[in-house]
This record gives sequence, C-alpha cells and structure tokens, in this order.
Amino acid sequence: MRAAAARVRDMRTMLLVCGLSLLVTAGVGAAEGEVFAEARAWLEKMSRAAHSYSYEGIFVYLQGDELQSVRVIHSAGKDGDGRERMVLLNGMQREVVRSAEHITYLVPESRTLALERYRGHPQSGFPSLTPSRIDKLVACYELSLAGRDRVAGRETQRISIRPRDNLRYGYQLWLDAETGLLLRSRSSAQGGGVSEQFMFVKVRFLDRIAPELLEPQVSGGEVVYFRNDVTEGRPASEAGTPLWHAAELPRGFELSMYRRYSAGKEDGTMEQLVYSDGLTSVSVFIERLGSYGEPLRGGSSLGVVNAFGTTRDDHQVIALGEVPAETVRRIASSVQRRTQSD
Repeated sequence: MRAAAARVRDMRTMLLVCGLSLLVTAGVGAAEGEVFAEARAWLEKMSRAAHSYSYEGIFVYLQGDELQSVRVIHSAGKDGDGRERMVLLNGMQREVVRSAEHITYLVPESRTLALERYRGHPQSGFPSLTPSRIDKLVACYELSLAGRDRVAGRETQRISIRPRDNLRYGYQLWLDAETGLLLRSRSSAQGGGVSEQFMFVKVRFLDRIAPELLEPQVSGGEVVYFRNDVTEGRPASEAGTPLWHAAELPRGFELSMYRRYSAGKEDGTMEQLVYSDGLTSVSVFIERLGSYGEPLRGGSSLGVVNAFGTTRDDHQVIALGEVPAETVRRIASSVQRRTQSD
C-alpha cells in the first residue's frame, strides 16, 4: 500500500482530474433555481467537452510551492475511446500516454509502468452525470456563477463550488465559453489554507491529431503491467460484496467502486474501496500486515492529497484522497471487517 501511495504521489502532476455536476432540487427559489439550472448546463457541457474535442496545449500546475509545466495532446474518441499524451516540460523527463485500455507512465532508463484499465471506467476524470450523483451533490456543495474571465486568450465562464462542511474542498472552475473545456481550476480548503491549481497558457483545437503526436518520445525500459487479477474493478453494485467496509462515512459519501488485486503470492490480496460524494473520492486500501514493511500509522499529506493509515485485525488500512486530513482519518478509523449482519 505504501507503493500505491507513492505511485499516487508521483502521478499527481500528470493526472489532473475534475468532475462536477449539480441538479436543481425542489425547494430552491425561482431566481436561485435559474442560476443553478444555468450552472448545471455549463457543467454538463464541460463533461461532454472531454470526449468531443481534439486539442493540444500547454498548462501549468501549481501544488504548494512546486510548479510544473505540461504539454498535452488529446484526441477525441467515442465512449471514452480517445487517446491522450502528456509530457512534463521541466524537471525529470516523463510522459504519460492514456488510452481506453491502458495508462502508461514512461521515465527514461526506468521501468515503464502500465496500468490496465477495466471496462466501465471513464477515460477522463469526469464523473458520469447520473441523476443519483447529481442529487447527492446538492446536499454537500453550494454552486454559483462567478462571472466571465479570460484564460489562454479565450473567454471563460467561471463557476464557484463551496462545500457545506469542512470535510471536503471547494473549487473554482474556468470553462471555455465556446466548447466548455476546463481551462483552469483551483481547489482549496475552507479558509484558503490549501490550494492546488492548474491553468492552460496555450490551447489549440484541432479537427484531427496526427497519430505520431500521440506516440511517446521517451524510451522507457521494461514494461510492467498491473492487472486486477482477482476481480475486475467495476462499480460496487456489480462487483459483489467487499470483505471490508467503512462503518461511518461523512455525509454524502457512499461506496462507488470496489476492486480486489492479487499481489502475486499466497494470501497477498489487496482490497480497494472507493467512496465518493459525487464530486470527490477517497480510496481505502486494505492489505495483510507485512506486505510492504512497516505499516503506516497516522496521517501524511502532499498538497491537497491527504492519507491516513491504521491497522485493524492484522491488516493495514490506508485512506487516501483529495480531501481534508480529518476526512481520511474518519473514514480509515471506521474501517472494519464485514460480518454476516452488515
């Protein structure tokens, strides 16, 4: 699980994901309802843009005092079957190539890491705009239109999303006025103490992406595939009953994904539970003690990503997500082995 946490830390600048949606519910005033309806239309447009447009550009990514610049080439595809290549432009040379089947991370003179996708997982980070997901967000977040602005020389609509408690982050989004593509985002805790930002400084929409632009230029070493050997990762409703569960969850969070991995040795299974409030998610990893050396106990953080580790019934439990430290502590501390009565 430490290895899993380390991989998440390494990949952060390369996998910038925002997924948002909102629904006008009964009881909202007429004037306020109109604002929500317009905001909802913008966010649905943003979600469609991830699959509808091919483009290339450069964005900058700021996490704490670390600044990265990344070139991205994105080829649109139906039903998440597009392809994308990202290249870090400063620091160690690294590339990421994403397709419907794999996410591949390439580092010169290092082993290449290829994560095999499972069917049903969206290619982009945008959550599907299902009615149930939209309904849940209203209870956890407040949304408003925040005026027009310009990003990368293009007109944008700014959206503000504020959490209703201190157990999740707030977001500011800048959506391209023409296409709805997310051109800038900023996340922060209440009080503004933690912030993570990305912003396009250059973007160009194209009718077609030349195939050679999507091929990696970094020559990695041996390719290592990580597969879900025990059971495919899929929506929790389709994956059977997990062996573990979080007994107490913050308001709005529920199990959205369940996966089980084989570590390639006897009794070496790792279980992953993904809990989501419709906008953000927390992954919980459970594995028998001793698999990765000394267990993680207590909290750790990297920018807006927080983790909390504890032990339960000879197993390591780690909760990890882009949420405040208290949120992962609460979830990890409530994890227990499922009983027949659960």
